[in-house]
Amino acid sequence: MRVNIDEIKDSGLERSWEIPSAALDEALRGDPAGYRAVGPSRVEARLERLGRRVLLHAKARLDLAAQCGRCLAPAAVAVPVDFQISLVPVEEAIETQGERHETGEEHTEGSFSPQQVDEEIYKGKVIDIDPLVQEQIVLALPPCPVCREGCKGLCPVCGQDQNEKACGCDRHVPDPRWAGLEKFRQS
Repeated sequence: MRVNIDEIKDSGLERSWEIPSAALDEALRGDPAGYRAVGPSRVEARLERLGRRVLLHAKARLDLAAQCGRCLAPAAVAVPVDFQISLVPVEEAIETQGERHETGEEHTEGSFSPQQVDEEIYKGKVIDIDPLVQEQIVLALPPCPVCREGCKGLCPVCGQDQNEKACGCDRHVPDPRWAGLEKFRQS
């Protein structure tokens, strides 16, 4: 989705579009949880001009499938994506960096200051929103998908699915710091 900043009037600009499941799968490729898109996702966005800056507020809901991180069963995961980003023209970003350098406010611990966390730079009059949405989708993903909230997972000893039946394995792991004292207890 590309937007020309001249299209954004004082009342703002509303846009909505679908991200095809193939494009979602491409954005999710390489994720360790192995997410896959179940279908396309609809994105609702609002853009507002604040001088030369553009404020982007977007929402989407992803319907994804993955393996449960606890029991390895198929899991359906609904991921809400809701974010707000300030888009700054490249000229203004360069001016701001120059002012900070002149006043000695150089931030040396990272590549940006805390005020720039929710800012992205754009160049020219056309803003491509798709890469921003894809980045926010990846950031919104849960690290470990589960098939249901109360999933008991697999037994670490025998591999039995604890949701189906309890296996009765002894899963007590003794503290190795006390292993030397075990000899005394047995005698």
